[in-house]
Amino acid sequence: MALVKIKNDSFNINERIKALDSGYYVVYNSVEHRFEVHNKKQKSSSFCIICDNGLNCTVLDKLRKTKIENIQKLLDEIEESNLRNENEAKRVEMDKAEFKAREMFRYAKKNEGCSFTDSYTTRWC
Repeated sequence: MALVKIKNDSFNINERIKALDSGYYVVYNSVEHRFEVHNKKQKSSSFCIICDNGLNCTVLDKLRKTKIENIQKLLDEIEESNLRNENEAKRVEMDKAEFKAREMFRYAKKNEGCSFTDSYTTRWC
């Protein structure tokens, strides 16, 4: 059996998880070697979160943060993060474009003897 239901643990994390929502339950996935929190109230899929570092207070924090009551705050956080990432990507592209423009300017300044009409010929300066 891949999923083993956890009924109690040494720090009562399981009980504290159930206090957040009575539908939550904790299982140990013996195939993936990790704890998982599921919710029996969900219709199609009961999977909620993965507990990578075992059952500890970070699991409770993650469950509190992702409760349905906090959906607007989470969506705002995601939108803000996406906007930051987009602005950073634009900044990187502008830096690349500025670098290339400076290189072209330096090259053109160094080769002032070239005329505009010569730029379309095979004659090199």
